[in-house]
Amino acid sequence: MSASTDPPPDSAPEPNVVPGRDWRECPHCGLFCRLPPRLPGFAADCPRCGQSLWRMRRARIRLPLAYALAAAMFYVLALTAPFLEISAFGKFSLARLATGPVQLAGQGYSSIAALVFAVTLIAPGAKLGILITTLGGLNRLPRRFLIWLLRWYAPLAPWAMIDVYLLGFLVAYTRLTTVASVHLDTAVYALIGFMLSMSAAEANLDTEALWRALDPAGTQPLPAGPGRLVSCPDCSLVSHIPEDERCPRCHAHLTARKPEAIARAWALLLASAFLYVPANLLPFMDFTHLARTQDYTIMHGVFDLGEAGLWPLALLVFFASICIPLGKLLVLAYLLIATQCGWTQNLEARTRAYRVIDFIGRWSMIDVFMVSILVALLRFGVLTSVHADTGAVCFASVVVLTIFAVNAFDPRLMWDSAEETP
Repeated sequence: MSASTDPPPDSAPEPNVVPGRDWRECPHCGLFCRLPPRLPGFAADCPRCGQSLWRMRRARIRLPLAYALAAAMFYVLALTAPFLEISAFGKFSLARLATGPVQLAGQGYSSIAALVFAVTLIAPGAKLGILITTLGGLNRLPRRFLIWLLRWYAPLAPWAMIDVYLLGFLVAYTRLTTVASVHLDTAVYALIGFMLSMSAAEANLDTEALWRALDPAGTQPLPAGPGRLVSCPDCSLVSHIPEDERCPRCHAHLTARKPEAIARAWALLLASAFLYVPANLLPFMDFTHLARTQDYTIMHGVFDLGEAGLWPLALLVFFASICIPLGKLLVLAYLLIATQCGWTQNLEARTRAYRVIDFIGRWSMIDVFMVSILVALLRFGVLTSVHADTGAVCFASVVVLTIFAVNAFDPRLMWDSAEETP
């Protein structure tokens, strides 16, 4: 179901229309659309680029809250229970979720340790806490506090990488079984339960309905004046504003477009492109087995998986660690050049390309997680051990910088520049 594309009001709203809440600006092409009446089970999509504007869920609060509470139980269990146990050469090693970051920090790679700790422990817990507090605190906690809290949910969500971590664990597991006896412990199953419960909670979460529940009176947007129509980047309320105003509903800073989007995206893109070459050429980790140490680059890891007959995993690592970062660099560079040149061709295809690189960027963390798990478990000195190397720092930097670069770019500029071209 597509939203209406009638021009939005500049001053007085039409009868029976709640100002601001009945309109939505597409975040990917900038088209203002009228949202249809709330019909549970329906979806409102942008008629120009197909971006989802509102998924209208049937169970707005209770069902996602129930799934989130189940996820909380799994999360606590994952934090407290052992993750993996291995035995080799008559020795025993046990790891918990925090063991990998601790070992990485002990090897002198505090930046990678902090990244892994943040995206596997802090961000998932914070995301879950926001969801439970907001859903469970309706009509109980101060409205301003809940609105402030909910503003952090969407920016934090991509950094909660339990799903990617489990894929990294799968790659690490295939390597561990070649040198040790591996026992999956309670935290592995708890993480799987956490991932499934959070996915179910998000699938049933109606964010627009939640914002409206936090604003039952229907906050009036800022009145018409010398400014222009702008949508809030956090709660999507459409207001008519001058410069440097704040959203009347959630108090987020309002700008018509992301500030300095082109320059910031280019700077981050060039920095990640500069690091992409050493990330693939320098050793990613050092693997010691029976007093023999071998350096591994990302491609060495792909070849090892292939030689072991694990071609699906080899292809997964190849695409996630080599093709996806390179593809993001090339696609984003193309989008930036096309925007600055004002090209009018293939706007819908370019918008879809932006959505793809925005979605896939986090999956490149598979190799980083794999190293953190191997470092946590293989700690048997000259018999068998793993140490992170410089390539891991470069690669983790590439992943993070490309994510920031994509987030810095504003795809609405592509449509703006095309409209301005005579």
